[in-house]
Amino acid sequence: MKKRDKKRFTEIMLGMADNFRDELSKPGLQFRFDALKEFSIEQVEVAAFKIIKARKYNKMPPVGEIVEAIQGPAPQIEDVAEIQAAEVIRQISPVGYYGCPVFSDPITDRLFQGRFRWQSVCSLAESELRWFVREFKEAYRAYNVVVETPRLEASGELKKLSENIGRVFN
Repeated sequence: MKKRDKKRFTEIMLGMADNFRDELSKPGLQFRFDALKEFSIEQVEVAAFKIIKARKYNKMPPVGEIVEAIQGPAPQIEDVAEIQAAEVIRQISPVGYYGCPVFSDPITDRLFQGRFRWQSVCSLAESELRWFVREFKEAYRAYNVVVETPRLEASGELKKLSENIGRVFN
């Protein structure tokens, strides 16, 4: 959205607030505008109508719900893992044992840099592929958790303290 869309955006949000018998503050409106500015005013309007027609709660929806109404629900990791396993199997024949597969998915690519070997997968009998798929999906989900989970950085004092754990002091 552009600055010129602010008036229409305010009308849409106030209409939603009225529908849900809720109130909006100026800072709240500005926050929502900033959070949704990557989308067009038309997308926001369509999402707003979609939400007011289907929402069963009587509170103003959070920004995340508006984003989901625009983009659709995020795919579940199990579904993505299944699709990626199918992509690996699909590449066996055209790429072959001596070839080098190219995976657009970064997790699949990473799994084939460490956990799985392409030649091993190509050598599997068709009856063994279902076991590979199961293992691949488990590894994919586990790796996704590791990659997606943010790590907290320890403070300088905590780092110094942890360096001395297990040392004997004289």
